[in-house]
Amino acid sequence: MTLLVFSLFLAALLGFSAHRASICTVGAVAEVLSTGRAYMFLSFVKTILWIIAITVPLIWLLPAARVSGHGWGLSMVAVLGGFVFGLGAAINGGCAFSTLTRLANGQVSMVLSLAGFCLGIAAYVSLVTSSVVPPNVPAPTAYDASNPWALALAAGLWAWIVWEAARLWRTRQSGLAWTALVLSNRYRLSTAAALLGLSNGILYAIYGSWAYTGTLGRTIERVMGTGSGPSALQLAFFAFLLAGMVLSAWEKGSFRLDWRPSFSWARNLVGGLLMGLGAAMVPGGNDVLVLHSIPGLSPHAVPVYGAMIAGIAAVLITMRLVQGETMTVDCSGDICVSR
Repeated sequence: MTLLVFSLFLAALLGFSAHRASICTVGAVAEVLSTGRAYMFLSFVKTILWIIAITVPLIWLLPAARVSGHGWGLSMVAVLGGFVFGLGAAINGGCAFSTLTRLANGQVSMVLSLAGFCLGIAAYVSLVTSSVVPPNVPAPTAYDASNPWALALAAGLWAWIVWEAARLWRTRQSGLAWTALVLSNRYRLSTAAALLGLSNGILYAIYGSWAYTGTLGRTIERVMGTGSGPSALQLAFFAFLLAGMVLSAWEKGSFRLDWRPSFSWARNLVGGLLMGLGAAMVPGGNDVLVLHSIPGLSPHAVPVYGAMIAGIAAVLITMRLVQGETMTVDCSGDICVSR
């Protein structure tokens, strides 16, 4: 029971941190296009390093840990799925985490994004069951925490973690109590990377892949009779992840109920549909790739994430050329501001 309560707390902490830092792959691409900098992408790299550093010793200490050499094979379908997901995320105006962040802020249109996401998954499952497209093929990964190179990598990463933690403490805003630091209106990217990496690393080592886009996918497969569905614990992690974001929005005062329909809602529905279709093809959304597949060294992860970035960039550049619409993200001082 203690482990369960702690695990649910970690899921909520991850949601709270993601909301406070406003992290998003769409925002990361927009930062590169608008400023030529890539601080948000750097924070994703830091998150991955934190996850690897946490999972390797935990798996070594806990032989029954669920992370194994299971990944997904690299294929043209998976790469195309990454590109399609990127198109949808840019059209939607946000990827997996930012969709939940905006929902927690009171944007009812994100319900349409999630509904479209589920429809996209259902469409691809139908294609697979009809033998129109092949199913995703599992593939072994190079991830084996018992290997000497993995332990050596973890040792090196822990040296970096000690340095990074000391740097974050030295450069914190002085004169503030712990509560003020925890409740800061906007987290630094490096702080969010540490909290996301720490919390997800523990959850990943003990429970395996739990990201919410995967949970939605398994739910749709269960509804369509093609899978066993998510576990009760995976559903609980999803609920507490969202609860952490809602708590952050409520405490921060950023919650503004926006329920009035507009034309942009159609973009959310279409964007969500493409995101769901792409996530089913990959499989997994950008949250699965960053939190699980890339740290787990799945063969498909890095090429698919690159295709996802290309899809996002294609839409943002097209919107700039055709409509003059520009999404600007400026990250300086380890904090990002969107305009």
